[in-house]
Amino acid sequence: MGNWRPAPPHSVRPAADLKVKLNQQQSIFTRITSTQESALKASYSVALELAKAKKPLSDGEMVKRCAVEMAKSFGDEDMAKNFETVSLSRRTVTRRIFDIHNHVDGKLKQVMHDCKYFSLALDESTDVMDISQLLIFTRTIDSSFVVHEELLKLVSLHNTTKGTDIFNAVNSVVNEYYGGFDKLSAVVTDGAPAMQGKHNGFAGLLQQSGVDCPILHCIIHQEALCAKTLNFSHVMDLVTKVTNLIRGGNRSLSHRRFVAFLDEVSAAYGDLQMHTEIRWMSRGKCLERFFALRTELPMFLEDSVRGDTSAYTRKLRDTEFLCDMAFLTDVTSHLNHLNTQLQGRGQTVSDLYAHMNAFRRKLELFKEEFSSNCQNFAHFPV
Repeated sequence: MGNWRPAPPHSVRPAADLKVKLNQQQSIFTRITSTQESALKASYSVALELAKAKKPLSDGEMVKRCAVEMAKSFGDEDMAKNFETVSLSRRTVTRRIFDIHNHVDGKLKQVMHDCKYFSLALDESTDVMDISQLLIFTRTIDSSFVVHEELLKLVSLHNTTKGTDIFNAVNSVVNEYYGGFDKLSAVVTDGAPAMQGKHNGFAGLLQQSGVDCPILHCIIHQEALCAKTLNFSHVMDLVTKVTNLIRGGNRSLSHRRFVAFLDEVSAAYGDLQMHTEIRWMSRGKCLERFFALRTELPMFLEDSVRGDTSAYTRKLRDTEFLCDMAFLTDVTSHLNHLNTQLQGRGQTVSDLYAHMNAFRRKLELFKEEFSSNCQNFAHFPV
């Protein structure tokens, strides 16, 4: 013990240097791993955004070039090098989207299998290729009373669209995700015979298979059907004919002149809007714009449109006709507002029923305002 001497200071230095070098080497590997993980995450994020925006998958390379150029413009060369490491080729983006789909599908199946109850909403429509597409939406409540609303599947019906075809498609999807109809609490469909038919429709076949649950007619679809009973065809016929006269067919010259004319007179809108029956809210928007241009339209028809348009211009200057158009414009505006209230996630049947009752009360109020001695048009601004 008496001969012990402390080690000289210079013997500590090699150990400290080795520790510093080891930390530096480890930090290099950590930094490389972190950069690779960030590049992979960025690749998935861009692929998801391309899918949401319905853009071509080959646009990933363009997004990458734009990101690199932006980083260089800000003078951040390190960030530009990081963007260069992000893989966004068409094949890579395709794989990323399939990975995201498989991950979401797996999570969805897990939630569906563990749920307590679920309900379905069915809608059948036709795409641009004339192929019938059946959309199956689901609303699920799990053991924690958390509600999940998702598009369960989109099934293409290539041949017929009878009740048996719809039932077989729904049965296959429900067995895949839920393992059967045991937990089914309700089904909501449109009013088509293939859906609501008691014998050969989807509703009848579902009950014949032993499933006893309420089968409801979509309340938004009912509202749209009721709105069509508003019989103002003399107004809509003229609006449609004048719009088609200016914009329809091969009248591109007439349309260009009309747009230039509206710009010249500084009109409230720059163009007319087309109306289509399958878009429930398009009638209100079309009428709103048409009525706002009621002064400019007769002038343009007389000066720039070939043919006899005297019947249209006479109507557009008739006070009684304009009153009918103004009333229809206001009513469809209220109906559009109701339709918007009925849409959206997280709404229950009681919420939708409350919106419908409130609208019924509004109609009673409107009727009282019109029938009173001093007519009040506060709710009918047009």
